[in-house]
Amino acid sequence: MEKIAKKGKKKEIRTLLVDRLHEAIKTLGVSKSGKKVEKILDKTSKKLAARVANQLKKENKKMRKAGSKVKKDKKVNGHQPVAA
Repeated sequence: MEKIAKKGKKKEIRTLLVDRLHEAIKTLGVSKSGKKVEKILDKTSKKLAARVANQLKKENKKMRKAGSKVKKDKKVNGHQPVAA
């Protein structure tokens, strides 16, 4: 489940959100949600998925930049003296 969300694809995140919201509604004791509820869930899940996907992309970009900086530092400081 978390592996799917880490990719940052809007559609996958949206389906994950909708499934979780349906589970939450069922735990409240409502057997079937109405048309209006489905419409609201669809709209909100689209908006949330877009925002979450953008946030995941930003975080992945930061991680890649941080990883490349570490690699560059290792290349520059590759010849370190060994203590006896």
